[in-house]
Amino acid sequence: MSFAPNAPTFSPKGVNGTQQKRQPEKQVSTHASPNLEARIFSLEEDRADLRGDVRSLEQLYEGLSLSVEKLKTGGCSARPREAVDVSESYQNALQLKTELEKLKSEVHTPVYGDDDDEKANGLATVKVNASVPPHLRASSAVSNGTITESILPHLRTKLDDSNGTGYVILHYKFFQHKIKINNISSGQSVNASPKDTRNTNGQVDGHLIPAPNPSPPVTPKLAVQDDTSTIKLLSLEPAWKPYYIRTLPALDDEILSRIPHENMVTFDPEFIQVTLRGESWSPGLHFMSGPGPYVLRNRTYYILNPQNEPFLPSAPGQHGAKLTAFFKESPETFHSDFDHDACSYANVPMFVETKGCNGRFRYLYYGNYSQTRWSDKLDHDTMMTKVPPAIKSYWAEELTSAAREDWLTEELKRHLFPQPEYTGALFAAHADNDDATSVATAVEVKANERMARDVRSYVEALREWDREARMKTALVKKQVVLDAFEASDADEAPALRLWWEYLECVDWRRDFYDLLVTLQSRNEEWVK
Repeated sequence: MSFAPNAPTFSPKGVNGTQQKRQPEKQVSTHASPNLEARIFSLEEDRADLRGDVRSLEQLYEGLSLSVEKLKTGGCSARPREAVDVSESYQNALQLKTELEKLKSEVHTPVYGDDDDEKANGLATVKVNASVPPHLRASSAVSNGTITESILPHLRTKLDDSNGTGYVILHYKFFQHKIKINNISSGQSVNASPKDTRNTNGQVDGHLIPAPNPSPPVTPKLAVQDDTSTIKLLSLEPAWKPYYIRTLPALDDEILSRIPHENMVTFDPEFIQVTLRGESWSPGLHFMSGPGPYVLRNRTYYILNPQNEPFLPSAPGQHGAKLTAFFKESPETFHSDFDHDACSYANVPMFVETKGCNGRFRYLYYGNYSQTRWSDKLDHDTMMTKVPPAIKSYWAEELTSAAREDWLTEELKRHLFPQPEYTGALFAAHADNDDATSVATAVEVKANERMARDVRSYVEALREWDREARMKTALVKKQVVLDAFEASDADEAPALRLWWEYLECVDWRRDFYDLLVTLQSRNEEWVK
């Protein structure tokens, strides 16, 4: 309170003397600090968490109390203490501990190497070498072989070892991180995963990175598996062959002994053509159609390419099979001068294409083969799992080639575009009763007239079908055949399957081989 010196008397109410005017008190507006509100909110959250922890502890206490009461009253089916062998349990525990220590050493030894000091100190210095499998190596490794944890590019920083202690303080936006470095020059970038260890005042205490725990291996020891032995074993497995070929007995030892195991002579393609004078009859089969005399009595021989026939015999004197899409009539059907007791598919010499020393393609005599079983059609499963895609592509190109033979075009047309069936009337049956002869004759006349009309209609339908089918066959592309290979047998569009031609080796003629060797040696161009 202030006193006026000129006031005559003291007047608390200001009635005597100069009256003081009462000034309004100034109100100071105090705004709450945002940091204080945040701290209060954080304390409330911590309080709620503590309450939850207290409730959990209370529930745990109640559960333990119930368990203790059950043990006291005998309500638990636990085994009595006196029934437990303490010494035996102790020995089992020691044995288990020894095994665990052994497994631990086996697991960690290949990963960490000899860095015992760093493992003891818990430092994350893992060197990349041959002992660490590729799947355990960190993706973000520096050039000197020290692995660091991954971090986003925008959070990466530079090494600052200005204190010379061997440790680096990584400064991030909100916290710091301290790591140990080994032989890394100052200024080099490093990737590290900062671990937030902030306290209440917003600062972070530096600490060392603990050594990373590798994922447990499948086996106790991490070792690189050598697949060389596995590859060798796979290469020794026999190639897959059709079931019938696998059931055939091997050629007699006396015949196999005729086959030269070393320095077997191969034959020039031109020599085979000039000497045997054969023409292509069906895929892989050649027929001697010119005037005699003939070197071969049955006038047929095989010229096969293993690139297009994956199931051929693996060596001379072995059994095998070839594939075909369609069959052509045998040569005996078209040639009247064919020997009546000769068979074009029995005891047929086979020549398989091979590569000579100079890189040129030549032919190797495999023996004489017979088809001792009628052909079987491949099912969809065999077509998809056993026939290589390159073979199916080869047949698709052959069947759609503009240079394909006429008989192959006709077979393809009949398969992809089947001709219509005749569903018209047939001849009427003759009556067995002589009294009904006149009536039966009248019925037959009407039936014959109806049949004639149906036949004429069917012939017109066949003529129209043949014209359209030829046009469609000429437009068939490779993909159409490939789709037919994969189609279901019950599809509306006809599916296409290949056929087996089983080739059983029945002989290896040494005299025939020697004759060809002698004839070829007369021309130096064929011997090269």
